[in-house]
Order: sequence, then C-alpha cells, then structure tokens
Amino acid sequence: MAARFFVDENDLALGKALADLHGNVVFPGHPDLPGVPRRSLDDEWLAVIGAQDLVVITRDKRIRYKPVEKRMWVDHRVRGFVLTGTASQSTADSLALLERHCATIAAIVEAVPAGPWMYAVTQAGVRPIALV
Repeated sequence: MAARFFVDENDLALGKALADLHGNVVFPGHPDLPGVPRRSLDDEWLAVIGAQDLVVITRDKRIRYKPVEKRMWVDHRVRGFVLTGTASQSTADSLALLERHCATIAAIVEAVPAGPWMYAVTQAGVRPIALV
C-alpha cells in the first residue's frame, strides 16, 4: 500500500503503531522514505513531505508558530494534522485520539486534496488552523 501519511519523529512510536494498524504511514527512518532519515529537522523534511504529497501527523504544536517552519509548510503546500491538546499525551492517548477522529480526518484529506492546510486535533474535535 502506498504511503499517505507521515508522522513526525516527535512521536516515532505513534508513527510505527499507525503503520502497523493502517499500513499507509511512514516516519523518519522508514525504508519507504529514504529522503527523511532519523533526526531530520523540520525544515529538512517539510520539503520532502510536500513533494511526496503526504499528510503530516505531528504532536509538535509549536510548528505553527516557528516562522521558518511555518513558511516552509506554506511554500511546500504541506497538509497536516497537529495534536494540540493541552494535556501531555502518551502514544496510546494520541493513537486513541486519532482513531476517534479517523472519519473526520479522512473526510478532510479527501475534500481538500491540495495544500497548504493545517488542522488541530483535540478531544473536542478537529478544527482548522490559520496559516497566514
């Protein structure tokens, strides 16, 4: 199955769990993603992920505030979901949250195939995050 989602290294265990469950998920160091080795910086992997049209899943809620990363997100037309809850989440909590909102996430990916866009994923739901 071709990859559709990329999980940032800030929760490598989540990426591996999602890959095991769904098969369409890659992460830094994944053999199907040689352009993004382990320990790749955000400004290194954003270009690769945008070019491959993968959808990002990350727990790095600060990525939307970092000027360089935010500009690269927009410039490379990246699409993605940021787990932005206020509480610290374990990998199991993040997995449960994504599974809970799986239908909404899939609907957004299908309805908005072109980026850039970013959505927050919280217990309360999925909402758009302004990029400009």
